[in-house]
Amino acid sequence: MTAVQQSPQGRPEIVDRASLARTVWSWPGMRAFVAVVLLFAVSPLIALGSVSETAIISMLPFAALTAIVAIGQTLVIQQGGLDLSVPGAITLSALIVAKFGADEDWGLSTAIVVAIVATSLFGMLSGVVIAVFGLPPLVVTIASNALMIGAVQAISGGFNAQTTDELSSFALTRVAGVPVLAWFALVIVIAVHIVLKGTRVGRRFELVGENPRSAANIGVATRGYIISAYWLSTALAAAGGVLLAGLLRSPTLTAGNDYLLPSIAAVVLGGTALTGGRGSIVGTALGALFLAQLSQLVQTFTQATAVQNIVQALIIGVGIVAQLQLGGNSGRLKSLFRLNRNTHP
Repeated sequence: MTAVQQSPQGRPEIVDRASLARTVWSWPGMRAFVAVVLLFAVSPLIALGSVSETAIISMLPFAALTAIVAIGQTLVIQQGGLDLSVPGAITLSALIVAKFGADEDWGLSTAIVVAIVATSLFGMLSGVVIAVFGLPPLVVTIASNALMIGAVQAISGGFNAQTTDELSSFALTRVAGVPVLAWFALVIVIAVHIVLKGTRVGRRFELVGENPRSAANIGVATRGYIISAYWLSTALAAAGGVLLAGLLRSPTLTAGNDYLLPSIAAVVLGGTALTGGRGSIVGTALGALFLAQLSQLVQTFTQATAVQNIVQALIIGVGIVAQLQLGGNSGRLKSLFRLNRNTHP
């Protein structure tokens, strides 16, 4: 359907409304947006308390943490990989900031910097092994996760640590009535979205993920982008671990385990193809919001996480099948599990 509108110069302009609708619907994050709208519309019909002001305020910090971790996962998935070291990164950074934040020799600021920087080095190591030696991302990130879990056991001695009042107070602070963690996540979403969509570095990053051979042919250093994806993913997971430590006050030694499956499900729901290439950071954030509200809704009936895990697994499974049916490259998915003998230049 078309319509004729008058331009400022007085000349008629033809507007193709059908084309505009297709463009809007083709936005990768549209299905996440629709899912969020439908979930919030249905929630009061199922459990009115799940959309109360108190419930929303309680849900937003955990949605923010999932979004922060899932943004890093998005960057890795855009490069055709998958980061399974998220649990170890969250747990290790949370332990470091909780154990050493109150130490007079360290101080909270130093503990936060060390927690994020030291943990992110494991991600950089994963990226180097994957990009330079062509090893499968699943194998490498599982090994990296094992190293970080080992570091957790060595540092903790098997005991939890309690974070400082200062970090706990910050994590529970509200700005304009909204939890500060939600604002923190919003800033990260906007910043990463602008870099990916509005800069040359971002466009090259997406090109490397979509077609590394073509990117290499035009002179793009593909290895650097792959390494940076894993490094940033681990750094964001570590930042999420620091914030989680403040939110929980005394994080457990398995605190990061609850964020692996949601981080992948949020990416898939947000429209980023598991075969690599272009993605939607905004869609990922909406996917994280959907999963957090779903968790809230389920908890009004039961504390069991089985339903949440089933839904998240279904989102991932259906997302993979849909992407392959719509023309996704199955070879890119298979490369997650097998050795890639064609190392990137």
